[in-house]
Amino acid sequence: MTKFEMLFDNGGGILLLTDSYCHSYDRPTWAADDAAKLLDGESTENWDGNQPNYRRERHAEDDLISHSTARNIYDGNMHEYGSRTSWSDPLTWERGAAWNEFCRELARIGAEKGGA
Repeated sequence: MTKFEMLFDNGGGILLLTDSYCHSYDRPTWAADDAAKLLDGESTENWDGNQPNYRRERHAEDDLISHSTARNIYDGNMHEYGSRTSWSDPLTWERGAAWNEFCRELARIGAEKGGA
């Protein structure tokens, strides 16, 4: 399984980072789709669109979704997220719109595949 991180900048951009692959997204649903593929066991080895020039360290203002957090969202395991009762309720999140849309889409994909 390919481990990854998703960085969400304060302008709505999303960056997928693995050890050997980097891709920038401006659509949270596309980022969620690729994260779901990685969580399902795909590798980025044969993926197009590697953008190594976008690779960077996390900035203080970035929001981060780690591989393990993405797995929990995908699997519908929300108990560790405190008062959140549903990933479909954006009012419970204190993140930006891209982060919220990514989480909703990843949870939806996971539920469709039997994760939740």
